[in-house]
Amino acid sequence: MVSVTRSGKLEGFAYTPPSSIFRTVRVLLTLSQSAQAPALAAALRGLWRFTPLTRVLVTEHPAIEAWMLGANMAVADVDALPARPYVPIGSTTARSVFASHLFSDCNGCITLCSVDPATLDAPPSISTIAEYVRGSTDLSAIYRTMRTYFVGAIVQVGEHVIWGDDLLDVDAAVYRLVGRPEHPVLSELRSTTNEHA
Repeated sequence: MVSVTRSGKLEGFAYTPPSSIFRTVRVLLTLSQSAQAPALAAALRGLWRFTPLTRVLVTEHPAIEAWMLGANMAVADVDALPARPYVPIGSTTARSVFASHLFSDCNGCITLCSVDPATLDAPPSISTIAEYVRGSTDLSAIYRTMRTYFVGAIVQVGEHVIWGDDLLDVDAAVYRLVGRPEHPVLSELRSTTNEHA
């Protein structure tokens, strides 16, 4: 399956969610602490426009305002929910990480974050997942364990937005946009992901 990555100006950003969540029951929009209101509001509008019957849950965040939430949308405090162990699919030896059961209960999860081009370091979408995981700080291990539950990513980069249905491709596009070499973990994950595809 060919991934789709898009980019555009934050002003006028119209989000198109991954087609894999169309007509699904429940989706989780997973917000980084860095998420900002303009991209968040646009993401919620796009989810409502394309998946009006899907239950959209949004992780708790100070940027969320009541007017942003349409019908079938609600805020979820994932930290207050029971955690469960996750291990990479097909692995019997990898160490478990712990995160809310909500990630596996939903039909798909989408990350949303904002980065400052001047301070960009670790891959932003993977780092967003890491904010919700306990038991490991290794971004490679976290991505390998949780990637099956994530179907898309949105990254606000200054006055631009990059979004798509493959977290690695979205994060790679962020580095290209700011004119910096991509983080080594991306090429490492891309090669190991292709080996096990």
